[in-house]
Amino acid sequence: MLAQYSQFLGSIILVVSAIVGGILILAPGSIRLQRPECGWEGWTFNILNLLFFLVLIPLCGATMLLDIHVPIFICIKMQFTPLNIILESLGLILFLLGSILLLWSRLSLRRSFRLAGVKPSQTDYLTLHGPYKIIRHPMYLSALLVLLGLTFILSSILMVIMFIMMLWLIKRLIPREEIQLDQAYPIAYSEYCRRVPGSMFPSKHE
Repeated sequence: MLAQYSQFLGSIILVVSAIVGGILILAPGSIRLQRPECGWEGWTFNILNLLFFLVLIPLCGATMLLDIHVPIFICIKMQFTPLNIILESLGLILFLLGSILLLWSRLSLRRSFRLAGVKPSQTDYLTLHGPYKIIRHPMYLSALLVLLGLTFILSSILMVIMFIMMLWLIKRLIPREEIQLDQAYPIAYSEYCRRVPGSMFPSKHE
């Protein structure tokens, strides 16, 4: 039963990853050669992020669907218990919520999308609609939700390591990006931060 449930999860992951990957690649202003202005943290995050969404997620789905063991994920094998189903179900919910938030955020940005740490150009506009009405950095939150979801689904030590790395990089990137945004939109961004104080979670006070 657990194998059948894992195959079901694998098929969902594959379908969602194909939709997300297609939109990330084909959406207006999407993946381009851009140079982050915040040092190695920006390069590292962007490389890990693209590797995760375009390679690791489809690979996760394929291995679960075909019931193939891939050593790089370093999965913790557990006996079949209701806890397995609960963890995998929770992981699926987090994975789907993160994917939906990612698509909503990406489509809201349109041509103003920039890779992490890349300064806004003169043709960009400050996005104030969609999830950006609630939090300032929804795409970072979406990546963490997807990573955490796959961590629960696979019980993967690799995903735990990636989650910690991505969280650390995001914590370093957000202040630098906000300086860039404040320089690009000096009045508008200050007002936006006042109205939307939460960087990754809704909040009345930072």
